[in-house]
Amino acid sequence: MRRLIRNLCWGLALLLSPALCWLVRRLLAALAPRVVIRGRGRGLDGRKLVALTLDDGPSGAGSLELLALLRGLDVPATLFLIGGHLSRGGEGFVAQALAEGHQIGNHMADDSTSARLPPEAFLDQLRRTAAALRRAAAPRTLTLRWFRPGRGWFHGAMLKTLHAEGYRLVLGSVFPFDTSHPPLWFLRRFLLANVHPGAILVLHDRPDTIAATLATLRTVVPELRRRGYRFVTLDDLIDERMDADRLGPDQVRCPQTV
Repeated sequence: MRRLIRNLCWGLALLLSPALCWLVRRLLAALAPRVVIRGRGRGLDGRKLVALTLDDGPSGAGSLELLALLRGLDVPATLFLIGGHLSRGGEGFVAQALAEGHQIGNHMADDSTSARLPPEAFLDQLRRTAAALRRAAAPRTLTLRWFRPGRGWFHGAMLKTLHAEGYRLVLGSVFPFDTSHPPLWFLRRFLLANVHPGAILVLHDRPDTIAATLATLRTVVPELRRRGYRFVTLDDLIDERMDADRLGPDQVRCPQTV
């Protein structure tokens, strides 16, 4: 009976999810224009774009399995890593992720609410985490551009600090509540029901979520490709010049409207 009730609750959440995702894309984007919620819908080649982001890693052996899966699927991702979790990935994890075409984002030193930190403590933790990420990336050079706050909360003072440090705060437009441990069918259907051109997908690389993340990606990525989506990093999703540089002058087309 408990399982039936749980599935019914998740089913109701799935039915309501399109309205919720629409509110995130429209309302929050309007209220916080300096926060990245989604990106451009199509590349210069006319294909629909989507970015995969993964929070809270590394988780341990599961993170290495994640890199192997992304390599097999040929999917670049943006990994929002926590400074205090870097030892879980083992030596060379960050450098390997960069070498395989992934981006690294700053997700602070621990998994707590960043917005509760006093301004001085926030800046200190932001910089310490950046330094830890750069050390972990050696011998590769790491440029940090993207920041995601712990627990997703932010405020105006945080945005000012991030701007001064050269970051942009990014949330996302499709978050299937994977940290609440829904059933796999919910994760898959939520992502497929709510994906849209320019979507930023949010999943988690934590010890308690990585198995579900891997299983979800194995089925969702091929289906999204079948629907005509191309996976890109946040840089490519937000900065049109990245796409132009990759395609070359003879391949660039006028972007289509979404």
